[in-house]
Amino acid sequence: MERYNFIIIDDEYPSHLALLHHFKSYSNYKCIAAFSNPEKALLFLQENEVDLIFLDIEMPEMNGFRFLEALQKNIFVVILTAYVDKYSLEAHHYYDKELVFFSNKAQISYYLPKIITRFEKMFYEKKVMDRVKRISKNEILTFPKKINNKTILLEDIVYIEVIGHHTILKMRNQEEEVFRITIRQLLNFLPANLFFQIKRNMIINIRHVTAFTDSTICIASRHHIVSIKKRKEIISELKVQKQKLFETSNH
Repeated sequence: MERYNFIIIDDEYPSHLALLHHFKSYSNYKCIAAFSNPEKALLFLQENEVDLIFLDIEMPEMNGFRFLEALQKNIFVVILTAYVDKYSLEAHHYYDKELVFFSNKAQISYYLPKIITRFEKMFYEKKVMDRVKRISKNEILTFPKKINNKTILLEDIVYIEVIGHHTILKMRNQEEEVFRITIRQLLNFLPANLFFQIKRNMIINIRHVTAFTDSTICIASRHHIVSIKKRKEIISELKVQKQKLFETSNH
């Protein structure tokens, strides 16, 4: 289970207590600090890693929007305020700055499950995209000497198929690389967000998937049926990550 650290920034101490009370049922969430002064929170964030911020708007030293402008890190934020109507228009402009949710403080018990669901989805997608962005077209896959002492460009691998005791890497240039290595061993060398095991004897590179349905994947002009056990998980992941890759390529 993924664990998350969050902080609270609100000049009203009862709001701290109320939020902490509602988090008692979420054991994988930990409040590592609470602040009534946003400037002190900014100093804290310079030295500490935080996954989520619960932020008030109306505070005497610095309001919540000014805090977001001063924040130098990309951290997910939930804005809780007693004045939703007053600030809803301005809050809308921060949805491109990691804003997860904008809600009335009084309704936090009702909205918290929805906030948690949305945050975890956004957190996972960001994690995936951060990994995708780090994988350049020139990143290499290096096998240890005991296997083959071979170096291959990740981008060139279209799919991987096990036939008998051999694992065959089907390459973009129509060539093949043959190894005596199990799929389980091979998965240890491959970035999990780009390479998917779609059935017992096959791994595909998402970059070369040209089409897919709820049960099949088309790669290298061939249609492959996805294992029933893996179908729901893999197809949903493909939809998310193919869209992300498309968006990245258009920026």
